[in-house]
Amino acid sequence: MNNLGANYERILEVLKKISNERLLSYQRRTPKMKDLELISLALTAEYMGIDSENHLFRQLPDFLEEKIWICK
Repeated sequence: MNNLGANYERILEVLKKISNERLLSYQRRTPKMKDLELISLALTAEYMGIDSENHLFRQLPDFLEEKIWICK
């Protein structure tokens, strides 16, 4: 599969099945991305052989780009 978005969604789905995620109580702000989403993105990049963060950020689908960038 060459589609970053589809690979991300599939890996996130599997991670959600094997994990019970909880936010830590000491966080003052709610993060834009949950821990599982961030891990899923890192695993997707590794699976697809993307070594450079710059290359990864150029390939991000819109729904992930909105969660990462503070302002466009």
